[in-house]
Amino acid sequence: MGNKKSSLGLWIDQNGGSNRRGRHETWEITGDPWRLRVSVIRRFCSLALRGHSERALDILKDLTQICALEDPEVQDADSFLVDQKTAGYITRLNLLLKQQDPESLQMECTNFIRHLSPPASVCGKKRFDFMLAADCRGLEALSLCGAMLKDKELLKLDKVLDANIDTMTHLDLSYNRLTDHGLQCLLPTLEKMQVLQSLDLVGNYLRKETVDGLVYSMADPSAFPSLTQVALGNNYNIAVMSGDMCQLLLARWSPHAREPSLRELATGQVTIVEAVDDEDYEDPDILALQLV
Repeated sequence: MGNKKSSLGLWIDQNGGSNRRGRHETWEITGDPWRLRVSVIRRFCSLALRGHSERALDILKDLTQICALEDPEVQDADSFLVDQKTAGYITRLNLLLKQQDPESLQMECTNFIRHLSPPASVCGKKRFDFMLAADCRGLEALSLCGAMLKDKELLKLDKVLDANIDTMTHLDLSYNRLTDHGLQCLLPTLEKMQVLQSLDLVGNYLRKETVDGLVYSMADPSAFPSLTQVALGNNYNIAVMSGDMCQLLLARWSPHAREPSLRELATGQVTIVEAVDDEDYEDPDILALQLV
């Protein structure tokens, strides 16, 4: 989980000067990137509800940096925010803080946490182990959302994907612990999936470098021939959808359908039809927020 530490003058500006507002928070990624963002939102809400508006505003600025919304590499002309909702939440929280509307602010924080957290219906590791042991063939959609699987475990998917290479149209690997290295290892199998239409990679450990590999692969007409939707939000960098990928997705769009705009492509999220309830899954972050 993203841990919070208190220190003096955490954020150092480019000239070496420190922020002069006394006590500040340091944030570091020690686990899932989305957990770090949830921790920051909870801290912001706690300070705001106790009337510490100035310190809460500092936390909101930290959150903007953590979400890469001020990253110059992300904000250039060839990049798009994958998740415009995140930017919208931060803008509304800033407004509610100025309006001193605690009830609306707490509700907005709760919704923001839900937006950045795995959905209520997740796969769970138990179902993943069962799926590997079974002979799964003829699958059209596979959801491993929220299973919290690492690279080593996800690479066992090769067997399942190979068995469904001609039938699977939707693959949801969101909210796991997939890294750039893990995705690169999965790419050869994914490229051979002839009917795969959507790939959901939201909430993993992917960095901007992984987009280069996807763009390079998608540029080959024989790879991902049917892929038209890719979701990459809420990774280490929230904004990772490059202009090149948007153009490639547009080129793959059905000529009989209304072509989406680049912004629609960049902000669109894939809806996976299959979702399995996991009785073992709880969302402690939302519960904790309600107790501040």
